[in-house]
Amino acid sequence: MKSSGFDIEKTHLQEIGRIEKLTLIVMVAFVWCYKIGIFIHENINPIETKKHGRRAKTIFKHGLSFVANVLLNAKNQTGIDIFKFLSCT
Repeated sequence: MKSSGFDIEKTHLQEIGRIEKLTLIVMVAFVWCYKIGIFIHENINPIETKKHGRRAKTIFKHGLSFVANVLLNAKNQTGIDIFKFLSCT
């Protein structure tokens, strides 16, 4: 939710209603990116493990990078419907 993800502190919102709406949208986006990150890690492109045993990046960051790439680069469609992850079915 901070600078390496959605960077919401740059909005400088002060009205509680707007903060609540933004928080709700960010929570949905976080879960969306996390679910896509899990799917990609397990089925397409596993996250590299460093020598010390930790992953090179988080599952969330893996999913966020993928979603951003699909949304910003229309020519680079992978055949994965990223919007199906927004559904509960």
